[in-house]
Amino acid sequence: MNNKQFFVIAIGFLIAIKGRLSKQLQSDLELNNVALNDQVLELKKEISGGQTLDLLDATDDRIDGINSFDKNRLKTGRAFVFDEIAIGYATNANSGLAGSVDYVTDAPKELKNAIFILEQEGREVLRMPVKDLNNKDGFKISDAYKELRTLHYLADDREVTAKIKFPPGVTLDAGVKHYVYLRINGVQTTKKSDA
Repeated sequence: MNNKQFFVIAIGFLIAIKGRLSKQLQSDLELNNVALNDQVLELKKEISGGQTLDLLDATDDRIDGINSFDKNRLKTGRAFVFDEIAIGYATNANSGLAGSVDYVTDAPKELKNAIFILEQEGREVLRMPVKDLNNKDGFKISDAYKELRTLHYLADDREVTAKIKFPPGVTLDAGVKHYVYLRINGVQTTKKSDA
């Protein structure tokens, strides 16, 4: 099998950080029993207000088309290496539409001025202005992503927090409903199949 350059880099990266992964995944890496699959972690959520908004919590179920996290973590054996991220935005007069609105609207200035923070058990994975991650222009889906200069990772079986932090005194317009769509593009570990 001929793998692309990103695959080779991601495997080397995982081996370099394997001490930060679960014991099970460390063992699988040592036994060469790990494969990488293309994956997009996604989270669609209705948001409101200001200050600091948590996008993930321990009660959020994994639901296809809405949330690809396992509550607020990735299950054992499911580590993730990525180099692209995007935050889409939509608005509507109604609540409860996270899975049915089209996230192609330019984010309002209040949201663009906020910071997106991705952390895992106290380790800051990524901190960037929402403005840098909200690109609705371009003809291809790949145009929406912000390509990062370095690889980032989410270890398996560790709590993940994803937050939007607004500047002091800044809040979203309460007259409409606001929705965000977080997409993180990379590769995910999985056990090799016997076939």
